[in-house]
Amino acid sequence: MIKRLVPAVLLISLTVSPAIAQGGHGHGGPPSCTGCYCSVSATNVNFGTYDTLLKPTLYSTGSISVTCGTDTIGDVMSYDIELSWGKSGSLPREMESGTNVLTYNLYTDASHASVWGDGKKFGSSVVSDSYTFTSLCCEVRNYTDYGRLDGGQNAVPGVYVDDIVVTVSW
Repeated sequence: MIKRLVPAVLLISLTVSPAIAQGGHGHGGPPSCTGCYCSVSATNVNFGTYDTLLKPTLYSTGSISVTCGTDTIGDVMSYDIELSWGKSGSLPREMESGTNVLTYNLYTDASHASVWGDGKKFGSSVVSDSYTFTSLCCEVRNYTDYGRLDGGQNAVPGVYVDDIVVTVSW
């Protein structure tokens, strides 16, 4: 029996967009933090090597870090973190290697029950957070994104990638 492995790393590149500075955007109502500012960064979700013979389900995690500050102690910060649908714009998300595709998704929870998206399409969820500033700078919050690449897919050797845009709105 010949065992075949895809000799490449499967990456999802999380492209970070500037945080959207719109008070009340994600939660409706008047802005509660008019002097607030945020930045966001993310690490890649790396599924490793996909075995084309066994075709296993693969799991991986990435990290999203949101750093916010304010010009007034006591301001209340509330925001939503949205993830784009990637190049395919569909569910499940698709990683591409040329014209070849592997499907995967990103979730808000380790049980992979809630798809992390924009909260509008495909029954997806966003991650929300809220806190009161006790200092001017800076509050750093970290969030885990849980990736799952479903098994049983026919894969052609190559490097499979997708670009996900992370947006923080408040």
